[in-house]
Amino acid sequence: MKQWLAERGIHYLFLLFSAVLGVAVAVVSVWADGAEGAEGADKRLWALIAGVSAFGVVLITHFEKRLVEKGKKRAEDRAIRAEADMTKLYSTTLRPLSDTVKALTSLYASAVPLPSSVPAQTVSDLQQKRKEVLAQVLAGAVSLTAPPIGPGFIPRARCSFYLYDTATGDFTLEGTFPGYRSPRTVIDPVGAAHMKNAILGGGGKTFRIDGDQEKHSYLIPVGTGYEAVIAVPVIHGTNEIGVLSVDTPSFSDFIDPHVTLMESLANILAASYALG
Repeated sequence: MKQWLAERGIHYLFLLFSAVLGVAVAVVSVWADGAEGAEGADKRLWALIAGVSAFGVVLITHFEKRLVEKGKKRAEDRAIRAEADMTKLYSTTLRPLSDTVKALTSLYASAVPLPSSVPAQTVSDLQQKRKEVLAQVLAGAVSLTAPPIGPGFIPRARCSFYLYDTATGDFTLEGTFPGYRSPRTVIDPVGAAHMKNAILGGGGKTFRIDGDQEKHSYLIPVGTGYEAVIAVPVIHGTNEIGVLSVDTPSFSDFIDPHVTLMESLANILAASYALG
């Protein structure tokens, strides 16, 4: 904040100097033309003053341009460092941790499965905790991929989870955030085949609409204002649970580390389903 105020102060100081010198050029020009008896050396003196003032305007404009360029370069450097830090965080911390949690819960579920008859309260508790995990995953994906911006700070991204029914092959919407501009609630057979084969099939594969290799996703209804997608499989063991998808208004909202982020969140979601 202090740095921003300092830069703004310098900017407005340059503008003030430029305005003063600009007025000086105009005033000196009028004096030089209108001064009685101003001839020879006098006119040269006025012309010199006007020339120096004009040069000052040009010099200040140059300094202002350099200041703007340096500000842009600093912003670009900060963005590059932030992306590098994000890549390191997701790749070396979040992804290995989510892989470990997923493996641990799958191992635990295999070694100590739930009994065939589970108390209704236990089932209810498990479902409630799973809903809480899902809500946090959806909200986390939105805030970490395309954070809200002012003045309204309305979420720009949308994250949805489609639950897969292995018996019917259907996908149904299990949860979405932020809740408006709702995605498709039920996927028709064509879309279901795409999600099953391109995302869940073969052990799972991340599907990304980046505007380059892939330009359109069935997951986004026409006219919703979204164009970019990262859709990741939610799987534990051989159990295909569903598809976690995040959408943003612009292809530029997504960077490569966001793929790692979504895969990590999918692992956490899969771990919650592994426990019954």
